Amino acid sequence: MTAIAGFNCLDGVLMMSDSEETTSSFTKSDCDKLYHFNFPIGTVLTGGAGDGHLIDCANQELHQFFARGGAETSGAPLDGEQIRTALNEFARVFFEETVAPCQGSLEMLIAVNHHKQQTLLFHWNENRVLWIPPERHECIGSGSIQLHPMLRDFQFSPTIETALFCGLRMMFHAKRIVQGVGGKTDAIALRHTGVRRTFGTANTERIEALVSNFEQFLTKFLYTTVSNVHATNPKMQPELEENVSRNFALVSEQFR
Repeated sequence: MTAIAGFNCLDGVLMMSDSEETTSSFTKSDCDKLYHFNFPIGTVLTGGAGDGHLIDCANQELHQFFARGGAETSGAPLDGEQIRTALNEFARVFFEETVAPCQGSLEMLIAVNHHKQQTLLFHWNENRVLWIPPERHECIGSGSIQLHPMLRDFQFSPTIETALFCGLRMMFHAKRIVQGVGGKTDAIALRHTGVRRTFGTANTERIEALVSNFEQFLTKFLYTTVSNVHATNPKMQPELEENVSRNFALVSEQFR
């Protein structure tokens, strides 16, 4: 079971995943679900859901595909539709030759940085690849049951740092709710400049602790303060204004 999310950000693409892998009916282990590699004129970041062996095969084949210049035309920078067309041909062949004969399942998010100009996000499912345009984000795996409704309310282009905090909040809830999604959360950013940044599970754990603390703050202080602001005499507007100021001053101190 897997939860992987990809965010289109103002400064690049952020991808994150859980790290829990089910090895049998009774055991599980930690594993890396995000894979990255460089090719002559760019960098690729992937996250796969489905059969682990097929995901490893797909990553190796993608690496060779880009190394051979499979997404090249005349050498000029490609746009999202051109890369999508090339990836669609790759996906069709890989599905017919590898996935279908094995009767397996494969779904993948792919971030491609080309000529260090822009990072584009794609969603590969079976034999088709979809380009995810800016201001849209995507998720795959069983965790999408929880992540997809939360992503639907996140239809804007954030910075990578904002997506990291909000995305870890989504992953925090997915790991609490969805069976088989758990462990630590891995997060890697691929900026438009081609620079790749790995945040590390130690840092994501600290952010998830802050997320948990923040959720408690909302429930225990903000929501209760909003609902409890009132005047003892409904006709006394000055008293109401005084109570509003006093109560929200307490909220700001608790938030700090």
